[in-house]
Amino acid sequence: MTRTRTGTLVALAAAVVAAAAILTTQLFTLGSAPTAYAAVAVAHNGTVVRAGENPLYAIQAVLKGQSDAMLHGDRDAYLAAFPDTGSEVRERAGRRFDSLTALAVRRWDMTTNGIPSRLNGVWRLPVAVGYCFDAPDCTPIPLLVDTEWTVVRGRVHLVGYEQTNRPWDSTKLTVRNGKRVTVAGAESIDSSLLDRLLKAAEAAAPIDDRVATSFGGPPPRYLVYVAGEQEWTSWYDSDTENAAAYTIPLQPGTSEVVVARGSIRGEASTRTLMAHEFAHVVTLDGNLPPAAGWWLTEGIAEYVANGDGGALRDDLDSVRSYLEAGRWDGTVALGPPADGTKLEDAVARYGIALLAVTYLAQHFGEAKLFAFFTQVVRKGATLDAAARSALGADWATVAKDAAASVRAAAAQNDRQ
Repeated sequence: MTRTRTGTLVALAAAVVAAAAILTTQLFTLGSAPTAYAAVAVAHNGTVVRAGENPLYAIQAVLKGQSDAMLHGDRDAYLAAFPDTGSEVRERAGRRFDSLTALAVRRWDMTTNGIPSRLNGVWRLPVAVGYCFDAPDCTPIPLLVDTEWTVVRGRVHLVGYEQTNRPWDSTKLTVRNGKRVTVAGAESIDSSLLDRLLKAAEAAAPIDDRVATSFGGPPPRYLVYVAGEQEWTSWYDSDTENAAAYTIPLQPGTSEVVVARGSIRGEASTRTLMAHEFAHVVTLDGNLPPAAGWWLTEGIAEYVANGDGGALRDDLDSVRSYLEAGRWDGTVALGPPADGTKLEDAVARYGIALLAVTYLAQHFGEAKLFAFFTQVVRKGATLDAAARSALGADWATVAKDAAASVRAAAAQNDRQ
């Protein structure tokens, strides 16, 4: 997760990233008896379920039909399994369908996970969902949702479906597509804001595409969600105090970016914001970084975003104040700001990380910097082992020289 400061970003919090794979526990259900539906609600879904028979095969047939309907853009067929009573579960299913088709979902697989169990006339069954937006042969992102079913006149109906924390499952999205970026906003987001963000994100994408060549190549597309106030706290169960945006790794090879509506301001600052987040996408490649590598994870993202000097300009005053107040002990391998850290101090830690990574790039070259990052963040090597292997020097020497460069940069800014 990236937390803001004045116009740029902050950190990828492991606790929030880990929450990306967790579903909310709210199950929306009609709570009606199996005989409560009128005759008009009976749809011909799946195979016939005979008296006393477990509806597993019928449910599998319905899920297969829903999967096919999603990929063929057939809204009526997708909703056929839901009772036609204007229920909340059906309305949510309609929004889910609309959002996923707007995002051009390329893979949507729904399969049963286990055997249905019956309680009070309702059949309960977890359903495994695999989806992605890249290509039909992409590796699907897995979800597991709880579902509830009833049998009416020999046909199964889907009456309960667990609400997930994915943006496309909680609100109807408005989507804008560029050459390299897809931007999707909640219903509360003005379309002109999406257009502005898309323009800035498209300008940032080539910056990160260049860096991506050292990390396995760029993603097929960058996917950015724009959250209003309500969505900001519900999407991915995020805990993002003072945040502008965050990158959420969903699985190796797949990450998504979420941006707070209020952080989309001037074109230059928004481009810097997007370049920072896209740097997380390409350098982490959907993997969770180690907490000990926070300074390197955020420093390299700031370094990539600092092409026009904007990130450094935002950080330097805070770095200077931090050093003058004696709050830095000279350690460049900093951890994330603790809860309750003042915004200016958090910005300073990002600035120190940026300056340290910039020193590594200028002194050893980008290729060695990227190799050092890969060994520490992606492969879990110790700083000293990675420094000796990638940089050809021991970490104690490298860290001492990097700290000196941070102090020199702050002093130079002070003289200006």
